[in-house]
Amino acid sequence: MKHEELELLLAAPERVEIHGSDRKWRAHLLGAIMATAAMSFGPVQAAAPEPAPSFVPGAQATAPGAQEALVAAAMRRAGAQEIATATRSTQVAMFPFPYRATLAGTELRGQVGDYVSANPGLLPPVNGGQERTGAYIESIAPQIDHPHAWAYASKAPGRTGCVILVPDRAVPEFGDLMRLAGIDRDTAAAFVLAHEAAHCAQFSEGLAAMRDIALTGRVRPERVASNLLDVRFERMLMVGAPAAELLAKSIERTRSSERYADGFAVLTLLARGAITPRQLDGIAAWREAAASKDGHDTSSFLRHLKETIVARPSALAALRTPDGPGFDAHRVAALLKPLWKAFEMDELEAESVRPEQKSREDHALSIDILPALTGENSY
Repeated sequence: MKHEELELLLAAPERVEIHGSDRKWRAHLLGAIMATAAMSFGPVQAAAPEPAPSFVPGAQATAPGAQEALVAAAMRRAGAQEIATATRSTQVAMFPFPYRATLAGTELRGQVGDYVSANPGLLPPVNGGQERTGAYIESIAPQIDHPHAWAYASKAPGRTGCVILVPDRAVPEFGDLMRLAGIDRDTAAAFVLAHEAAHCAQFSEGLAAMRDIALTGRVRPERVASNLLDVRFERMLMVGAPAAELLAKSIERTRSSERYADGFAVLTLLARGAITPRQLDGIAAWREAAASKDGHDTSSFLRHLKETIVARPSALAALRTPDGPGFDAHRVAALLKPLWKAFEMDELEAESVRPEQKSREDHALSIDILPALTGENSY
């Protein structure tokens, strides 16, 4: 059989049979068939694993300015600026800082320096000037592998700065979010950006309150009226806790801020129609699956928020706008804040009741046991 005839035979065979009494001939023919098949169809290769999703599609681009443009466009789509400025007593100046995660030392210092000099609107922090802003960013950047909001008190009264650091490395957790919630990469990026922008807003009110304490020993009324201070901070203010305790962070207070940020992010996506209330279960499962002990498990609040939205579908309609990012950030904040505060207040009350209940149970147990231990028939 000629080579050309063999190729025709292998063009689209359902079955290939080899007949003949010569065993060696059959082996050679089979080898020829296998070799020709390899040349005709190419070697069989295992499918390459899909890379872990980066922050936004193409965020790992290497062309000058490409990463900055992509992140800026993603922030506009997410309405990040509107979210960050949805506060009442402070004015937030927010800037994204996309950077190459592989940079270190003088290279990173150079990129940070260029970034700071190119953004004159970056507010200098309370301690130091613009160079201190760059030093802070440079110290934070190597420590993170995902988008991260860094909010800080500024020298200007009633104003805070917030930089969202966006490394270009792939984030496997985003793939888990997409899979569990059934969302695409653009929606996952919008969730993350909205989350970080909401952190800017909530952190800013807390920072302004702490600055008040540092300067005057008391929090100005407009900070409390903003309704953005977490309930534990407010409770500590009411009992006159010292400044050191107010400045101290805890897992509970971190979780409180995470709940607000997650709540804001999902409400913006719901208002835009990017997700359905049912998909909140997937986002909650994503948070819960991480089994985080540092305050990032917001699953209980997300499920509570879903129940509220399902019971009040008209609430979402009030959040929508035909222009801009597709939602009104101030209306989102107005809906979210009382739900967030009530949920946390119930949690705080339950935490205070449990020790009292345990104390009563222990006391009752001691009364029941004591006669048996002191009676004549004790063992």
